[in-house]
Amino acid sequence: MAKPFSVAEIREAYLSFFAAKGCVRYASASLVPENDPTTLFTVAGMAQFKDMFLGRGTHPFSKATTVQKCIRTNDIMNVGRTARHHTFFEMLGNFSFNDYFKREAIAWAWEFLTVRLEIPADRLYVTVHKIDDEAFRIWRDEIKIPVERIFKLGDADNFWPANAPAEGPEGPGGCCSEIFYDHRINNDPNDDLTSSTGRFVEIWNLVFPQFNVRKPNPDGTPNLEQLGRTNIDTGSGLERVAAVLQGVYNNYDIDVFQAIIRTVCERTGVAYDRTVPLGAKDPQAERNALIRRIADHVRATTFCIADGALPGNSDRGYIVRRLIRRATLDLDRLGCKELVLADIVPAVVEAMGVAYPEIVKRQDLARETLRAEEQLFRRTLGKGLDLFQRALERNRASGVFAAADAFELVATHGFPKEVIAELASAEGLTLDEAGFKDLWQQHQAVSNSKSIEVFTSTALQEAKPRLGATLFVGYDQDKLEHATTITLLEVAGKEVAAAERGQTVRFALAETPFYAESGGQVADRGQVLGVDAATHEAFVIHVTDVQKDEGLVIHTGTIATGTARPGRATARVDANARAATVRHHSATHLMHSALNKFVGDHVEQQGSRVAPDELRFDFNSTGPVSREQQVAIEGWIATQIAARLPVTTREMPIDQARAVGAKALFGEKYGATVRVVAMGEHEKVSTELCGGCHITNTGDIVAFRIVKEEACAAGIRRITAVAGEAAIALAAAEQDLATACARTLGMSESGDPRQIDELARLFKAPARDLPGRVQAVVAEVAELALRAGSPVVASSGDLLVRVAHFQEEAKRLRKLVESQQAKAAAGLADEFLAKFIDVAGVPVLAAVVEGLDAKALRTLAETLKAKRNDAVIVLGSAADGKVVLIAAVGPELIKRGLAAGALISALAPRVGGGGGGKADFAQAGGKDATALPGAIATVPDLIRQGLASAVGKA
Repeated sequence: MAKPFSVAEIREAYLSFFAAKGCVRYASASLVPENDPTTLFTVAGMAQFKDMFLGRGTHPFSKATTVQKCIRTNDIMNVGRTARHHTFFEMLGNFSFNDYFKREAIAWAWEFLTVRLEIPADRLYVTVHKIDDEAFRIWRDEIKIPVERIFKLGDADNFWPANAPAEGPEGPGGCCSEIFYDHRINNDPNDDLTSSTGRFVEIWNLVFPQFNVRKPNPDGTPNLEQLGRTNIDTGSGLERVAAVLQGVYNNYDIDVFQAIIRTVCERTGVAYDRTVPLGAKDPQAERNALIRRIADHVRATTFCIADGALPGNSDRGYIVRRLIRRATLDLDRLGCKELVLADIVPAVVEAMGVAYPEIVKRQDLARETLRAEEQLFRRTLGKGLDLFQRALERNRASGVFAAADAFELVATHGFPKEVIAELASAEGLTLDEAGFKDLWQQHQAVSNSKSIEVFTSTALQEAKPRLGATLFVGYDQDKLEHATTITLLEVAGKEVAAAERGQTVRFALAETPFYAESGGQVADRGQVLGVDAATHEAFVIHVTDVQKDEGLVIHTGTIATGTARPGRATARVDANARAATVRHHSATHLMHSALNKFVGDHVEQQGSRVAPDELRFDFNSTGPVSREQQVAIEGWIATQIAARLPVTTREMPIDQARAVGAKALFGEKYGATVRVVAMGEHEKVSTELCGGCHITNTGDIVAFRIVKEEACAAGIRRITAVAGEAAIALAAAEQDLATACARTLGMSESGDPRQIDELARLFKAPARDLPGRVQAVVAEVAELALRAGSPVVASSGDLLVRVAHFQEEAKRLRKLVESQQAKAAAGLADEFLAKFIDVAGVPVLAAVVEGLDAKALRTLAETLKAKRNDAVIVLGSAADGKVVLIAAVGPELIKRGLAAGALISALAPRVGGGGGGKADFAQAGGKDATALPGAIATVPDLIRQGLASAVGKA
């Protein structure tokens, strides 16, 4: 076979080579770790095998090889600015789980690099830990590496985890041996593997986790116990190896990245120049760095979205959003104001889709998500950059970019903190990191460094090899009470012989009817009952959660009575909650098929939650599901329920399941054998891969209703629905609401309950408030018709038509009343011109005007002010129980110390209100109409006081 050069060829060469050595070719794990709360993203090839390394895994093999997708953001500031920092990268791995060890791992690494890839041996150097004489001898005596090319280093460089013997963490660890490639740049004769010139690049790391690392001995020496197992964890960066074989120094110059970079350049109109050195003080070097970073971030987010990590405001969702926003900022700095990121996704798919078909399948979702997120951020980008520039000028003299300014940019405008630091640094300022951290607090950015120690163990995890897989017996609704055995009790991570009342426990059962949360279906709840063998007293554990750790089902609960001990017990699932859950689960499958039928076959499930009270179904969509489509979906599902179609389950190889068209849950991982749930004759209605619990006949769903349809993320819609008794209750409640609304509108029929959702949207109010809202509209129309002296125009039609008609009538009558009052106000002006009186030499009109609303009263005041600009005008009116006060003061009187705002501020409290305004015109409202005449009567005294006060000040 010819020497591989492309990334695709290197990837396949690696897997084939180690498969020939007996390693099982194993698929890359998802970027979203399965059953692992300790990390946000998969950060290394060994992550999916951690239980195997600890001897508690269940894979039917003892050695494997993978090419693992990884995400790391701890060095995000360096991405695009150095030759080898990426957020997404591919890790070549081969692993031994107490199978082969140092001799084979070292020999195979050397063979692959020097024979299969034909890398010249004289360009390779190795390191070993200073205490690892075995690895040193293998390299020197068996591989025949000259001693001068073998470097002995310490804990910081050649122990995993780094510095663990002195600093922890405790747990599995071991020495490392690394292989470096000499790029032969900066040929300083004093260069070695510890130099920072970049001449030597690590391309291979062999980890030998053979120790159980304990706290250092009292004298400070390492305390390394033999683990009892000899494992191998190999990691080799595919991008670094490709750079070596393709004769380039910079990873971004390899074929995969150059294909993406070309697209970035085409879409932005900005050229990329590979000849410009990294870090050069040159505008093109800066453009190159931005282009590289955009390429990296689009690649990373495309893979994240394909594995179910969508943009959000916390944890991994925040990281994805941060990457998108960094790329958007970089586009802006390149002078590109268009929406570009979505158009780069096809280049990623073309370059890597053969190896990772999930990005091909999800590319439309990735494009929709990136377009929506970029558009969302660009709405605030311009203002944010303007604020940054202002803050920069304020802080320039101090040399420190203030934490408060950075916090505002992050919290209000979505600017990633590290981008602010980078922009500030370019201007010679440093960011106040400590101050920012204090301000950010709970919202502080997270990265993949937010993790618990990867090998943290509990008693149940340690016991997995002994306990084995838990047999689930709860698919049958008739077997929800089952005699079993508590095999292990755990409190606070430690195994205990007994647990007392009030304690929270985790425990394993030999067999369980409790469904462990997975595939969107929530965990069962219920009770475990037994008898304490020592005291013969009964105990009860209230089960609150059930999770699966590989094959072991872990139950969590609280001791309600007695003292619980391992031994015989009875597990009792809450049958009512389970029955409601399975109805919702089966209804979810029908809804998925209905969405494909009425919205489009492009619709795919992006996530779900199936619980006793409701179901929630997320799916990709470019827009909302219309009310007409929702009605069609409900009608079609009702037809399937009425048909009482059979629901069947069977297990089969996953390839066979895919061949029969079984749908898979987005982001879910499946084994070689899968469970297929099918509905309908010849399985034509629905066929899905599903390990959850279901009814046996669609008639058992009883009823189905959609509660709500809404957006939940960019390009993702969510439908919330109910089945069974909850759907019947919802339908009855909607019918009651529709009937109440119809009667209020004077309709003889009861009203269509299917229109309640549309009415709620029309009024922007909860459904329960609709009768009151309809009553308010009808009452307003009646009152306006009376005031206007105009009859209400009659209408016919259904509930929605009647409501819309009454709303239009309210608008018509409101305009008519306003027009009539405006005419009345204009007519009153001449009448009131004769009512001015003299108060201390000031012309004053203070009057109560009957029957004018606020708008008409203001019109009257403005008309009078235009005719008597030398006077004080104060008018009050009471309409519909509300008081309106208006004051106007001429310019010459303002000079003498009178002000409309001051008059209103004094009068408003007298009528139970408040208000104010400018010196020439002011307005207030109030609630006490009976106090209005008395308030108006005080105006002359207020004017005298105002004039006297002004004279006193003078």
